[in-house]
Amino acid sequence: MSRDAIVFMARILRKQPDLPRYVVIDPQHLPGRNAAFAANVFLNGAGPFARNIRPWGKGSDVFFFNLTGPQCRKAGIGTGDRCEVTVVPAG
Repeated sequence: MSRDAIVFMARILRKQPDLPRYVVIDPQHLPGRNAAFAANVFLNGAGPFARNIRPWGKGSDVFFFNLTGPQCRKAGIGTGDRCEVTVVPAG
């Protein structure tokens, strides 16, 4: 794992059934970041999943990334589950 890896616990969220699941990242885990960036994400060690980490916007300082159904199934997680998230910035 890269020394630049960011590891934290998070809940898998979903606003409604026809929308993707997502993870919110507290800005304390991404010091100095203020723009979107590409990363490889691991969920409970499963992955890597290529994701774009994006600022939430709308006056909030948090970031987020979406998850597909196949990614959630591979990681064995569902909406509302807590898991260990590892974000490895690309490049």
